[in-house]
Amino acid sequence: MKQNQIFSESEGDAWFNRNKDHIHAVSQVIDSPDVEYTLQALKPFASRINHVLEIGCSNGVKLESICSHLEAVGVGIEPSPKAVEAGNKRKKAARIQLLVGTGEKLPCEDASFDLVYFAFCLCLFDRNTLIQSLSEADRVLKPGGVLVITDFDPGFHHKRPYNHFSGLFSYKQDYASFYTQSGLYYLVGKHSFSHRTPTFDDAPDERVSTKILYKETDPYPIRG
Repeated sequence: MKQNQIFSESEGDAWFNRNKDHIHAVSQVIDSPDVEYTLQALKPFASRINHVLEIGCSNGVKLESICSHLEAVGVGIEPSPKAVEAGNKRKKAARIQLLVGTGEKLPCEDASFDLVYFAFCLCLFDRNTLIQSLSEADRVLKPGGVLVITDFDPGFHHKRPYNHFSGLFSYKQDYASFYTQSGLYYLVGKHSFSHRTPTFDDAPDERVSTKILYKETDPYPIRG
């Protein structure tokens, strides 16, 4: 069975049940490091960001914060029906909509978002549909838009068993490089932290980063 299918059918709900109290508690105090960094970095461009998509949005707490600060409309995609139901009930921003789904097939029009955010989920995506998921994010992001990726950032490719479901893995690698090495995206900035510290972690396997990428409007300009 594929990882995406397992998260859609059971583990997505199980993850939300395990973490919903923590998500709520954190949301009442301060933005998480990834959201805080993203909002700070995008402050000069806030007026350009009107439509936001978060992939792996849980109950939409981060999406709500981003859209509130940027005065934007938001759509969230999440495999857990329980998280989507809870988020749609509790959301304070009426212009946010959460939908059940996974990254390899987004129910969105081409070039319909100014900001697309992979919210710590790529490490759990199926490897045989990973490229499709990355391509889907590119498809729905406007040229001149911003792609944000928060995920493990160990500096080398490897996988670890997923603790809560036998047979699943967490795949740790630099997902932003898929985009930047194409020449179609430019790395605007990076913030390093981990689950145990808001700053750089010297343990490679604990490292997490938020990377902000700009989608070039003309990646192949003519040079005379």
